[in-house]
Amino acid sequence: MTLDELRVQAADIIGGLDGFPAPCMRETFLKVPRHAFVPDTVWVWWEDAYRPLHASDEPDTWAALVYDPLHPLVTQVDDGQVDGRDADARGALPTSSISAPNAVFTMLAAADVRPGLKVLEIGTGTGYNAALLCERAGEANVVSVEVDAGLAEGAVRRLAAAGYLPRVVAGDGERGWAGGAPYDRVLCTASLHRVPFAWVEQTRPGGLIVTPWKTTLQPHGMACLRVSEGGGSASGHFGRPMSFMDLRGQRRPKSLLKDVYTAESWEESRDSRTDLDLSFLDDNFHARFALGLRLPGVHADREGDAWWFATVDSWAHVGNGSVQQWGPRDLFAEVEGAYQWWRAAGEPELYEFGLTVTSDRQVVWHADPDRGHQWELTG
Repeated sequence: MTLDELRVQAADIIGGLDGFPAPCMRETFLKVPRHAFVPDTVWVWWEDAYRPLHASDEPDTWAALVYDPLHPLVTQVDDGQVDGRDADARGALPTSSISAPNAVFTMLAAADVRPGLKVLEIGTGTGYNAALLCERAGEANVVSVEVDAGLAEGAVRRLAAAGYLPRVVAGDGERGWAGGAPYDRVLCTASLHRVPFAWVEQTRPGGLIVTPWKTTLQPHGMACLRVSEGGGSASGHFGRPMSFMDLRGQRRPKSLLKDVYTAESWEESRDSRTDLDLSFLDDNFHARFALGLRLPGVHADREGDAWWFATVDSWAHVGNGSVQQWGPRDLFAEVEGAYQWWRAAGEPELYEFGLTVTSDRQVVWHADPDRGHQWELTG
């Protein structure tokens, strides 16, 4: 299939999943050549490591990956310290990608980007999303900030070659870009655990901030926050699950186990039994999101049929009903308590939670921002 045929095929799949809430969204997808924003070298997971795949060597595979409607495509590993000449990037971590088309249009729909609105994008990446924003809002209304100067430079070249000239700023996206404020919309294409208040300050009253948000247990929800009429806060519910690369200034380790666990600590650990079936950590996104709120700083890792939980000073291992714990915290009792709260609360779904951001506080709430259960975020 040609690149144009692949783009039409992807549009049909996204449309079949109700991924285009309005006909103009499909038109935007078809108009912007996604392949023009993907570098020759991309990174694919093969067996146990990310490995480079070159369009010049495998053009059909490269094209199919570019127009996969449901999956992102990694375009950089280890902040660019590993390049495409490395045949084996064992141990490398993905640090930039071009987001899955269905996720991109879910975010555009949630942000309600329309002609004439001023938009600030955090995380330019390859420039593809900025091109879509230019189509929706007009290039004169789009500012995109990218922390990686090399990525920003590449995005500018690709955008210009495709006929788009938004303002691309190389800088720290957590600071926004005051030079273009106030904005009607702020869209962040990276996951975070704390919304920078600068984004609230740079958004018009009534404007929207849309960003992926996550706990240390990793489930991500798309936060859709409306800025108050006074401009001193932003608040709103979480939308559908959505996962992106971490915002570079807010990267946290996916696991703390290697830092806290030792063979000696296993010998010193406390043992007990449990009847709790932990399969919900795999099967129930809503439960895991809720547990993450009640277990700040707790990381979870699966090892076969067993689970590890770890913080900076404690760990717990749970498998086949057997529990081993070490450290000052009774971590598994905390996990059980959090799960029991979720069950007692009626097993609330992700969409029932929300987030409020002010200059000095960030609070996640359940059901109602004023009267519902609240968790104040720290760190």
